[in-house]
Amino acid sequence: MNKIERDPSFSSRFRKLFEFATMSEVGKRLNVPHATVRNYYHGRLPAPDILIKIANETGVSLTWLLTGSGEMYPTAAGGRDLGRALESLIESIVDRRLAEIERDKKKPAKSTLGFDLDIAVRRHNDPKLILNEWYEFEGLKPPKDFGVVFFRGWETFTTDEKVEAVRDARRVLDRSKKK
Repeated sequence: MNKIERDPSFSSRFRKLFEFATMSEVGKRLNVPHATVRNYYHGRLPAPDILIKIANETGVSLTWLLTGSGEMYPTAAGGRDLGRALESLIESIVDRRLAEIERDKKKPAKSTLGFDLDIAVRRHNDPKLILNEWYEFEGLKPPKDFGVVFFRGWETFTTDEKVEAVRDARRVLDRSKKK
């Protein structure tokens, strides 16, 4: 009966690598069962393919992971530390996103609950009913004449073509109301 090899120094390096993650989170990142991760936390060495997966997922040096020697993270091209490069990249992404949020705060708010033309076309399959519903949704009085020219061949249109035909008709109707 073979005794499972355990390496307490590997366990401490593995814990350091995933210090703030739960065993379940580590398992999900590595696509291995929770029980397998628990074995790694207790010093069991992973199979070579899992070691490579750990290195690829985290950017850790395999030499450091297996032996504890050398840098934890290999130096990137140009002599920059990979950890610092990642921190810088994350910082710039966060700064850019915060700037977008600030810009969005200054823009006037738009209603996110608009009329869903696709649903109306699927529900009614009648351009006049759809346009009436759309105008009523916006609190407007629908016109009496819809101009059937937009809807010739309606039954042969795809759903997307029906949506576009109704949109086109609406644009023309709105322009004619302005005159």
